Amino acid sequence: MGLIDQAKKDIEQITSNLSDFGVQLTLTAPGSEIASVIGIHAKHHTGFDAEGFPVNSKIASVAISEQFLLDQGYPTRINGEVNLKKHIVKAKDSTGIEQIYVIREFFPDETIGLIVCILGDYE
Repeated sequence: MGLIDQAKKDIEQITSNLSDFGVQLTLTAPGSEIASVIGIHAKHHTGFDAEGFPVNSKIASVAISEQFLLDQGYPTRINGEVNLKKHIVKAKDSTGIEQIYVIREFFPDETIGLIVCILGDYE
């Protein structure tokens, strides 16, 4: 096994470990496909304004191994490119309350198969 294959396995293990960083996530595609996977969820309230000054601003994200989504037949790509815009994500925060988000931006690492998604409030 080469280093890239090992890195893919490592990222799958890190993001799916419920004992350490992983949390249960439910994704729903615009076409109603649903996947239940384990990934990393973060939510904090420190952002920066246009001048670079710190502000109280909610920032939420998830990191998911694409392979876990593909294993469930979940649509991650359009025309061969990762596209998760407007997919819905449900995740519990540190209080145990389930939050519902919409994916605003996504940043795939197609070397190791990790997709980081920036989330917005679902309204």
